[in-house]
Amino acid sequence: MKRLLIMALALLALCGGCSKEEKRQPFVDDGSQPILVKVNGRYGYCDRSGKMVIPAIYEAASIFTEGMAAVSLYGKYGYLDRSGKMVIDPLYNGALFFKDGLAAVSKDGRWGYIDKSGKMVIDPEFVVTMAFTDGLAPVIVAKKDVGKGGFIDQKGKFVIEPEYDDAASFSEGLAAVKIGKKYGYVDRSGKMVIPVQYDAAAMFREGLAMVKINGMHGLIGYIDKSGNWVIKAEYGEGTNFHDGVAAVRKDEKWFLLERSGKKLIDKEFYIPTMYSEGLAPIVVDAKVGYMDKQGKIVIKPKFQSGSIFVNGLAPVQVGDKCGFIDKTGKMVIEPLFQWDQRTVDQYIHYNTHFVPAQ
Repeated sequence: MKRLLIMALALLALCGGCSKEEKRQPFVDDGSQPILVKVNGRYGYCDRSGKMVIPAIYEAASIFTEGMAAVSLYGKYGYLDRSGKMVIDPLYNGALFFKDGLAAVSKDGRWGYIDKSGKMVIDPEFVVTMAFTDGLAPVIVAKKDVGKGGFIDQKGKFVIEPEYDDAASFSEGLAAVKIGKKYGYVDRSGKMVIPVQYDAAAMFREGLAMVKINGMHGLIGYIDKSGNWVIKAEYGEGTNFHDGVAAVRKDEKWFLLERSGKKLIDKEFYIPTMYSEGLAPIVVDAKVGYMDKQGKIVIKPKFQSGSIFVNGLAPVQVGDKCGFIDKTGKMVIEPLFQWDQRTVDQYIHYNTHFVPAQ
């Protein structure tokens, strides 16, 4: 049976200046941002009708976030705006998406951050960086040949000193950090509000975080922001909550849970799925369709693969091609593009990690 490509990142990974503060207005995606697609081995962008609006000439590319997209030409990364204009020249060895007005870029083996004008606002001195969330970004610095994680503000100043063995992005006011072999959670002041005790820990989503106990091959459950168990650790695997639902595995079967821990529907699955905008991909007889939260199939299973809905559209695989359907199942962007795993992974990852569910 062909697996849902939602699997790639639906198992939301447990995380193994100037003196005047600049006010940033949050960017709202109104659904008009160009859609990343792959044509003949190169990346470009189409609009919601399927018309190519930025030619497929790039070796690698990111989805648009905050009106900008990272693209690669001749092995170097720069950024496009929504018109397709290269507004930040391709000067970097690596580039991540924009979040909170800043993007991490790699130069000479180290990572720093640029703003939307292309100005390097935080010097490239970090071994590893991640996106800004809640006004802070987790970074890894080399200390005595050992990587240590901490958190910087948008001026590059350490707000939480690099003293952890690992650090993940803030989400809903808390971030997972690792000391030795165990994880706990800190708040934005650096206070350890949930003690280090877990073998793995994910970002908080919809008020709950998935954590693992009893070793790396142990069990997962879900805690609230006080560290209280809301759903006991009795599952082998799980996903973060999204759209009010999480998938969990017990023995060889997957179930869908509400935030209370109650089963959403009385059905078992062989692979996990994820709800977005009220619908979730489901495999029936080796084909993918979509079901609602009552378990009713509302889009007939007829696709080789399918992913989540974002702004009313979901990518689906027809043969070896990618198209996009609306929530009635109508093909609104014909399957003319290559089905590309990395593109689908980006699409899922950004919208399930960094964009709150509607």
